[in-house]
Amino acid sequence: MKKSAKVWLVGFIVIFILSNIVFAQSITVTSKEIDGKTYVDIDSLKDFLNFDYTKTQNSLIIQKKDLSISEVIDKVNKSVVAIIGDSKKIKADDFYYSKIPAGLSHGSGVVIDKNGLILTNNHVVEDLKQPYVIFYDAKAYKATVLYRDKEIDLAILKVNRSNLTPIEIENPKNIYVGQEVLAIGTPLFLGWRNSVTKGIISGLNRPVDEVYTFLQTDASINPGNSGGPLVNMQGKLVGINTLGINYWQGINFVIPAENILYFLDHYKKFGKIKRCYLGLEFEDSWLSYVGLPSNLGLKIIDVKADSPLKGFAQENDILITIDSYPINSIAEYNQTLMKYLPGDKVKIKIKRNGKILEKEVILKEWSTSK
Repeated sequence: MKKSAKVWLVGFIVIFILSNIVFAQSITVTSKEIDGKTYVDIDSLKDFLNFDYTKTQNSLIIQKKDLSISEVIDKVNKSVVAIIGDSKKIKADDFYYSKIPAGLSHGSGVVIDKNGLILTNNHVVEDLKQPYVIFYDAKAYKATVLYRDKEIDLAILKVNRSNLTPIEIENPKNIYVGQEVLAIGTPLFLGWRNSVTKGIISGLNRPVDEVYTFLQTDASINPGNSGGPLVNMQGKLVGINTLGINYWQGINFVIPAENILYFLDHYKKFGKIKRCYLGLEFEDSWLSYVGLPSNLGLKIIDVKADSPLKGFAQENDILITIDSYPINSIAEYNQTLMKYLPGDKVKIKIKRNGKILEKEVILKEWSTSK
């Protein structure tokens, strides 16, 4: 284990840092007076004052953990793109497309590889005849859709442009409620490319549909923002902007970094998502339907003929856990299966007439023909 460096920082540097930080609480640290100067332990300050440092031979390099809004925008601006194409689904009288010729549809995206890979929502590109990607410098490139998945609502595009600036994806463990975030994209029409709205992460693991869970944010997400990045104050991608709720303010939903990494990892390794399959059909509990916390498990309403649990699970059984992961909604079930690959062994625990039953099974692979 690397030994923590104890570096004594001269008082005027501390004062400089303090003058650039606003905080609502205080801490007490040990100090020393030497020749009229005050010295404190830098390690006792760095977390409280939100900075990191690198020790060189004769100096310290101090970096702020959080950037200013303008610094974040400057960092990620070249990674954000607009995506445009002809879509038969757009009507001439759609009010929010009133400034765009009939049939023209657009969304947003983000660069994930320096050699031309773009990440966006599936729903942004699924109906486009030929997508084009417009970069920060207003240059447009024809794009090829390499892979898209409707269930997770993500797609990967490729353009013939190199030396791009890919965005850095945040570790999902570092995403939390109350974290300040910026949503960047092209709302409403192309003249507003790379517009920025600010907010916080309002909630984690929000059930919006029965497929996967989302991040919730009050950063504004409008038509055309879909596919663009939600970034934290280090300029790291925490999610892909996906949808807002009509007629309600401050309630918007974002595909989380955890799901993005799952999608990209599977595409890189397999060229597609290799979903796990247990051959079960479920019904959410009433608690789950109305959004209340639940520990009721998940009711099984059908066991398919090709289910690895055929002969064990029955209609009206309650799925309790997969390995040690509790299952209380369909979205939670799908999120849990993301942790595995087809061929993995898992222990299934169900409840039947008050009795707990367990069985170890091998996960199958989901087929699009199912």
